[in-house]
Amino acid sequence: MSEELSKRIDDLHKRFDDLRADMNRRFDEVNQRFGDINHRLGELRGDMNHRFGELREDMNHRFEGVNLRLNDMNQKLTIFMWIVSGWFTFLTAVLAVFGFLRR
Repeated sequence: MSEELSKRIDDLHKRFDDLRADMNRRFDEVNQRFGDINHRLGELRGDMNHRFGELREDMNHRFEGVNLRLNDMNQKLTIFMWIVSGWFTFLTAVLAVFGFLRR
């Protein structure tokens, strides 16, 4: 009976060793998968950073163009306002002179 118990315990230890080896193998496979996924995500992250960099450059270029157009429009509007202001000043002076001449 002692021999049978010893045999069963040895068999149990062997089964635990086999189970441990199987679990270690499975964990190694999972670790390998995570490594592959991490590598792929790194590639995707790099690609996205590159694309966002290009998009940022394109948007900066477009905003610079809009800024130039707005500055040009502001300059033209300022010139127009100076012309209108001068024109009204001239008309006021002319009306004042002719108003005094009519008296």
